[in-house]
Amino acid sequence: MRQTSNWQLAPALLSISILLTSANAVAGTIPLMAAKFPTVPLSQIESLTTIPSLSVLIFVVLSNPIAKKLGNKVTVLLGVSIVLIAGLIPIAANSFWLILSSRFLLGAGIGLFNAMAYSLISSYYQGAKRQTMMGYQGSVNSLGNILMFLISSLLIRFGWRQVYLYYLIAIPVFILFWWGTPNQRPAAENQEESSTAQPQLGLGQLLKGRLMIYALLVLFSMMIMQTVIVKISGLILSAGYGKIADGSIALAILGVANMIGGTLYGQIFKLLHRLILPLGLLIAAVALFALAHSESLWLTYTLTTVAGLSTSLVGPYLFAGSAEIAGKGNETLASSVLIVGINIGVFITPYALSGLSHLIGSDQPGPILVAVSIILAVIGGLTFLLREPE
Repeated sequence: MRQTSNWQLAPALLSISILLTSANAVAGTIPLMAAKFPTVPLSQIESLTTIPSLSVLIFVVLSNPIAKKLGNKVTVLLGVSIVLIAGLIPIAANSFWLILSSRFLLGAGIGLFNAMAYSLISSYYQGAKRQTMMGYQGSVNSLGNILMFLISSLLIRFGWRQVYLYYLIAIPVFILFWWGTPNQRPAAENQEESSTAQPQLGLGQLLKGRLMIYALLVLFSMMIMQTVIVKISGLILSAGYGKIADGSIALAILGVANMIGGTLYGQIFKLLHRLILPLGLLIAAVALFALAHSESLWLTYTLTTVAGLSTSLVGPYLFAGSAEIAGKGNETLASSVLIVGINIGVFITPYALSGLSHLIGSDQPGPILVAVSIILAVIGGLTFLLREPE
């Protein structure tokens, strides 16, 4: 199928997922940067972690036509190079606006390869192996989050500028992807695939069908995950059985559970197939409902683990399924649609929670998690009606 052996290809494709959430690496520097730039409004300093999402959205859409011009490998390497350069600019920059611009550029780099972190797996793998690799991708993404916060917490001791050294991690990612992926497919393979590949579809054609449902599912799933992240510390504090630091531990447990769930996804999919989606959503709903009524840290940690394991099954299924729906040659565009859904879900979560709190008459974490669990259970029940992609 390719000139590169599988033991090279798999880690190369997975490596770029380490960088997908790297915009959050500098979140801990906000107070220090506020002191460094006292004339800049705090909201603008906080936007250093959010403005990359805007450029990610833009360049996720542009990545497909750019890849058609430059090729997938060159596009990914270009994106990783931009992440490296833009990520390091704040180390030497004295202008806040230059730093802010570099963060926008960082998001552009991530956007160039964000969709390909999923679509390249769909291009090179089929069937059960594709499902397994999608699970590994989610696991590596979670591992990237854990490494990011660990490394950042160590670097911040030396100052806020030193935290940006984290982006040196793009160098081994660049080398691994350059070394492990083929420059081009063999001519014989191109001829073979040209006869079996489906025609190139436009965005409008894709959104008319089942892919739109998948985009909405991934959007709602991301909103629910963000709700847990935002509310877990408040839940522990309001219930009176822990401190704010215990909320951070719960989030770390959530990340580890996501990583483990992604690693096990392939084996679980072989057992459950299409049932993995509704069961993952329903188990998460039960865990969140119970979490809202927890009165001990150990129960909270246990339920957070269950929620992390169950929600980690949703993303790989939806991304693998989107590739099946779109067909060969349209994988990157299909992945882009779902990634746009993810970013929209993250963006609108605060507004959705505000609306939900007005609807239920409470802004306390417990009632909100109960309402969210009920919504998630309804969504999970409806997914039983979905058939597995043909």
